[in-house]
Amino acid sequence: MTLMERITADSMDLYEAAAAEPFLEELGRGTLDRTRFLDYIVQDSIYLRDYMKAFAMGMFRSRTLRDMQFFYSVLGFVNDSENATRLGYLADGGLTDDDVERMGKRKACSDYTGFLIQIAEKGSLEEILMAVMPCMTGYEYVFGRTLERHPEVLDTYYGPLVRDYTSSFYSECCREWEAYCDKVCGDYPDKARLSSIFREAARHELMFWKMAGGEE
Repeated sequence: MTLMERITADSMDLYEAAAAEPFLEELGRGTLDRTRFLDYIVQDSIYLRDYMKAFAMGMFRSRTLRDMQFFYSVLGFVNDSENATRLGYLADGGLTDDDVERMGKRKACSDYTGFLIQIAEKGSLEEILMAVMPCMTGYEYVFGRTLERHPEVLDTYYGPLVRDYTSSFYSECCREWEAYCDKVCGDYPDKARLSSIFREAARHELMFWKMAGGEE
């Protein structure tokens, strides 16, 4: 078992809890209220700004060109693939990114981004990786489970979002990111700390989905 497989396994209970959230079940059935979905997209858009800052700090702390290329590739994905779908949903709600700039964070979003920025500002390259990875692979997991339960979701309004995170391309990216983490973090002396940071980020992911479902 690789380092990332062990670390992910230690937080799988949080991944599974997130995948079982009512918000995702309703999304899978295509019955999710679009107002609630738009609120999720808005909060996700706000979150992505700080998520990208964490990656930018990871690039700053990079020790090799390969490190910088890794962080740059993820920034490119967030800016291109994810962005097109997200902007489409915002437009359907009569909003733009400029509108989002003026909106406030709900508590779960604020807590999550505060955690990310704290790790980004004070943590090592390895610690930054552990803070950002649960968002990447967590989305693959929860939307993969949603698609397994409700394959018909691809024909609903929410299909483009699910398709983004269940594509073979995204899966390949996740495996590449995990392999990169295995290589970079292999010599880190405190593996328990890495697992703890990863788990805390996974917990924030779960709370974000609970927020999307109306809990605070």
